[in-house]
Amino acid sequence: MPKVDRLMEAFGEQKHVRRIVSTLLVVSGLGGATLVSPHMHRPAVVAVDPQPAGDALQSAATAPPEPAIAVVPAPPVVVTKDSSAQDIVRAIVSQGQAARLSEDQIKTIIATAKIESGFRPAVSGGVQAYGSRGSAADEVIGLFQEKASFGTVAERQDPNKSIARFIARFTEAFKKYGIAGDPVLAATLAQNPQLRKYRHGGVGTHYYNTVKAAMNAAADLYGQAAGAALQPVT
Repeated sequence: MPKVDRLMEAFGEQKHVRRIVSTLLVVSGLGGATLVSPHMHRPAVVAVDPQPAGDALQSAATAPPEPAIAVVPAPPVVVTKDSSAQDIVRAIVSQGQAARLSEDQIKTIIATAKIESGFRPAVSGGVQAYGSRGSAADEVIGLFQEKASFGTVAERQDPNKSIARFIARFTEAFKKYGIAGDPVLAATLAQNPQLRKYRHGGVGTHYYNTVKAAMNAAADLYGQAAGAALQPVT
């Protein structure tokens, strides 16, 4: 090949090489611009809306809990001086539960009312003056045979008030006399505080033994009253 031809061929090859290099630089972005071949495909971009963090937690949370059921206390049992023995017992249970007394304490109150009046709110036990002739003020009346110092005749014949007064005396006896675990003794001294000077502070006295003997019957009456309270109203 003539020398001139060889030079031209070499020059042509160098131009071709420079063109290839320039193309590569442009495509790679080093040449000042980005050139994309029509045969090259970009990956598709999918737009995703970000979910707020609160919504994500909400969706991940479990179902909301069931609403709390309000506990409605049973209405108190209200009785009159003409109410039956069963209703009187129910009233004692009702007031005892409202005062948060234990079952044994409520049974003891039932036993005390049983031996005192036979659950008759208007009954009179006559004048009990203890050593003297006495007067009208010494007449004992009502469920727990109270004297006039506890109120008028009408007040002592009101079984609701009579029960409330006895519960107050009964619970106070535990504190006043340091009684622990013996509701029969508390009832004994609530009715007869003078017995504290006898037989171990009242234990074993006639009154104490009489209340204690009535506890089995009181337990049955308590069970009947508590069972009646659970019966649905028709």
